[in-house]
Amino acid sequence: MSSLARCVSLPDGYVLRVFDEIDGTNAEALRARCPHGLVVTADRQTAGRGRQQRVWQSPPGNLYATICVGLTDLRIAGQVSFVAALAVLDTVSELAPGPAFALKWPNDVLCGGRKLSGILIEAGETGGSAVGIGINLAHAPPDDEVHFPATSLHAASGADIPPAAAIGSLCRHFDRWYRRWQADGFEPLRAVWLASAHGIGDTIAASTGSGVVEGRFEDLDSDGSLILVDAGGKAHVIAAGDVFFPETD
Repeated sequence: MSSLARCVSLPDGYVLRVFDEIDGTNAEALRARCPHGLVVTADRQTAGRGRQQRVWQSPPGNLYATICVGLTDLRIAGQVSFVAALAVLDTVSELAPGPAFALKWPNDVLCGGRKLSGILIEAGETGGSAVGIGINLAHAPPDDEVHFPATSLHAASGADIPPAAAIGSLCRHFDRWYRRWQADGFEPLRAVWLASAHGIGDTIAASTGSGVVEGRFEDLDSDGSLILVDAGGKAHVIAAGDVFFPETD
């Protein structure tokens, strides 16, 4: 066990595995068959990935972690991304209380309209799921290398937060929201998520597999799908896709 794994305070039932370098924390979690409570973190990833197979740049200084959950019902797996997003929001708010943070559907945390974190959930072969979380603590990629403008916690707040200080906070907040979701369902999480949603009530664009939908960001439905109302008053329910805002076009 590494010295970091020994000194980080984790919720009951969580076990931390720490690597200097690895292909990806999700990949390692999947190889380990995603036992509930396993947390994998690394200083560097050589093949980090985000949603839709996008490259996740992984220089030292940022947080790269995967939290494994024993989720067997894949129909509600998407709701775990809201658990993770709220955990990240609480973590960065705790570590750097100055800036105003917001949530971008489905699971990104923004600061100043720029992406601070990303989440990728992958199902394991044995029923567990790997919840990959990346937080830009010290570094952010240049705008011309990403599909959505990014920032880091250091750039936004001036705070120098080492990954070792962030992982314990992240796990505690994740465990709290995961237990709340298991006990009370999605509705309490939905309400808290909407209270911090970026762009709600504004006209936004959602890119899906079948095209781009533009409309007013109206709500989330009971399973976390995005509801947009177009100029003609028609409601569109979007289960998966990327969201863009006028100010970032």
